[in-house]
Amino acid sequence: TKSKIRGEGTKTMEGILKDAAAKSPPELVTFIVYDLPNRDCHAKASNGEICCTYLPDGRCDYAAAGDCAEGLEEYKSAYIDEIASVLKEYNDKVPIVLVIEPDSLPNLSTNRGDPRCGNSA
Repeated sequence: TKSKIRGEGTKTMEGILKDAAAKSPPELVTFIVYDLPNRDCHAKASNGEICCTYLPDGRCDYAAAGDCAEGLEEYKSAYIDEIASVLKEYNDKVPIVLVIEPDSLPNLSTNRGDPRCGNSA
């Protein structure tokens, strides 16, 4: 989530990298990058925090039509750009592996028939 990118302690990306960099040799760190807009719109338990369109109460409006441009911009600027900024700080200091959106391709296939997943992100 966006709130786990920056911060102290090993519950944030920045804190985990700081901890790994302090070891000799620095430890390999693996992160799962997983927060696409309307992520897993077919599921009832693991909805993401970034929406293509928001309802007044802040939840995703899965029935809204459109191209998800605002959600993708939020994903890029508030999530991916922040991750990239932290990773740059530890470039050449810590070996890092990123697994990028592991469920996205399967969800693209399995969620096609669900009208809640109609945005063309």
